[in-house]
Amino acid sequence: MIETETDTTTQSRVSHRLVLASSSPRRRELLGSLDLDFEIIKPDVDEEAFSLDHLLPADVVKFLSRAKAQEVFKHHTDALVIGSDTIVVLNGEVFGKPKSKEDAFRMLNALQGTMHEVYSGITVFHPQDRPDYPPFASDALCTKVYMRPLTVEEIHTYIATGEPMDKAGAYAIQGYGSTLIERIDGCYFNVVGMSLYLLERLFEQLGEKLVL
Repeated sequence: MIETETDTTTQSRVSHRLVLASSSPRRRELLGSLDLDFEIIKPDVDEEAFSLDHLLPADVVKFLSRAKAQEVFKHHTDALVIGSDTIVVLNGEVFGKPKSKEDAFRMLNALQGTMHEVYSGITVFHPQDRPDYPPFASDALCTKVYMRPLTVEEIHTYIATGEPMDKAGAYAIQGYGSTLIERIDGCYFNVVGMSLYLLERLFEQLGEKLVL
């Protein structure tokens, strides 16, 4: 079942309806920061149904972002549809959202005191009314994140806030988890869940101007 929600922002600079194919509050806030009119439609996609172990991390997030955007776009072909996906990678191991508090502890214990990578992919589908442009554009960015060393007590205290449970890698850089991060190398918004720089680039590829 597809859930639809309308955002109450104030402007529209694009030529079609704008739809965010995501239920993520972080992505909603990021897109909303651009003061655009857009709708939110949760994609009916089971990410666990795909076997993606053979793909590189950048290709994983591009594949999943495309699957989300395409699933919504097939029902809303008159709209520009944005899909996005984020994963955390440490030494080749992909960390998605923790399945339990124990799983969150495992992830945070592995990430603490190390550098890991955050990959976010974005796909934008465009109504096929412009023969000079492709029907969609897709790409991914990688940001290196350095987490400070944590004690067992600090990890348990952070998990007790509840914040890690719906976040890739079991932390939120924009929340309490900001105190865990020593520094990053790359796009901050990419770690939050959707690089606005990359989103603008993809819109340009489709002949649209998201902002400037």
